[in-house]
Amino acid sequence: MSGFDVRSLAVLCLCGLVLPGAAPALAGALERTEPGHQAPPQPGGNLPIAPPIVQYALPSQWMTIRSKEDWRKAGTFEKELSKDCAALRFGEIEPMRFRAYYNGEVLGVAFGHGLNLRDPGKKADRRKIYLFRNGDSTNCTVQSMDNKDPRVNPAGNQAATPAAGGFKKY
Repeated sequence: MSGFDVRSLAVLCLCGLVLPGAAPALAGALERTEPGHQAPPQPGGNLPIAPPIVQYALPSQWMTIRSKEDWRKAGTFEKELSKDCAALRFGEIEPMRFRAYYNGEVLGVAFGHGLNLRDPGKKADRRKIYLFRNGDSTNCTVQSMDNKDPRVNPAGNQAATPAAGGFKKY
């Protein structure tokens, strides 16, 4: 016999002695679970339809407009921007980051000067506030209203400009 045959025979014998003793040791380790651990579902059994509900922290959100009137009367309907919104060419960067509440309906808000507004075609008017209903779908509608903030739209309210003494000190 050559040295190669003796070595391979020794390896086979060693494996034959070690493996039968390792199988029961491994089987015991696989059957034991930690306290509170759920057993995996049996094959062919009824699996849950959805994963369990886990609560995650929501991003901070601000209510910017609150009104008791109907949302359709809030501003003017923008047909072209609504088409762009449905085609994902105009919309909110982070949906519902800013909110408008109109008589039970919650709308997303973006500002024409760029806050929370995704507008690659540069179609927004910086003096407007844009309201998005169903902003994350192809049924998106966009309405615009004038921004009354004198820092953005000085023509919006002349009496509230600092030169007219419109700001009060507290």
